[in-house]
Amino acid sequence: MGLVLYVSPVENIGVDSFKRDVAIMDTTWTVIKLTLWNDFVHVLDENLNHVDVAPIIVACGLHVKSFYGTYLSTGYHTRVYVNPVNEKTTSLSTWYEIGKLAKIRRDWFRSPTFSLKSSIDISNTPRIRLSQFPSVRKVQYCRVVAYACRVDSVDNIIYEACNRCLKKVVIFQGLQKCQSCNLTNTVTIPRLLLRLTIFDKSGNLKVTILHDLAQHLLGCLATEIKSVLQQPNGRNRVMEKVFACFGNRAFSWVLHPPIGDFNPEHSYTVGYVLHVDWAEECMWLNKYIASKKRK
Repeated sequence: MGLVLYVSPVENIGVDSFKRDVAIMDTTWTVIKLTLWNDFVHVLDENLNHVDVAPIIVACGLHVKSFYGTYLSTGYHTRVYVNPVNEKTTSLSTWYEIGKLAKIRRDWFRSPTFSLKSSIDISNTPRIRLSQFPSVRKVQYCRVVAYACRVDSVDNIIYEACNRCLKKVVIFQGLQKCQSCNLTNTVTIPRLLLRLTIFDKSGNLKVTILHDLAQHLLGCLATEIKSVLQQPNGRNRVMEKVFACFGNRAFSWVLHPPIGDFNPEHSYTVGYVLHVDWAEECMWLNKYIASKKRK
């Protein structure tokens, strides 16, 4: 049983199969994907994404599956009910209507910023403090609210990559060589690699923002950054652009946790960078303080 946050369009799979993906959430704030197949695709409509409601769906006889994460899927014995009236659905509906955060989460899922999978991954990401990061394991991502306090030298913000595999090339006997493709004098394209140090009150962490996300955050292409760096005072202009993006503002950093032992000198990869939802942050802080008091 859960609130319907998002309904995808119907997809034609193969010759005569159809499916529709639905994001559902309960009062634990956990979001999971439910895939509706064939006759079940018609129990919900994607027009629900444009109205100020979140229907309640109740289903039984579902299959639990795993493909890039756990999700639910309808089967032969599945039964699906939309907006049934009973004590539990009434309680869930009241929880949704009273609290503003559930509606904020609904609106976030219906924005076109991320794919459904990415939205679910981010939504279910555990919120931690930076001091807890070294011990995080067995999750795809973790999330911290932190400020950027240092930018590594922008001289290394651009690297040349193989046009075919996008891996960094090396200089071999005066020629650019892609060790992945085993090609010498390969055609290259510029790629962005932005290294920062972020901090909160509990500590700091070195992080790396890869090409696509770096371009999105800076609002320009790697070719533009490369062109600016080649101009007089270009280094300072790029540094100003980076500080204009990150300076004096807290962001919600979605990070890949350590693999193996934590190394404070290692730079950890950033999956996503989001504006802080302060209403949700206050809710987390209240839970965090309550857990400390219980201890």
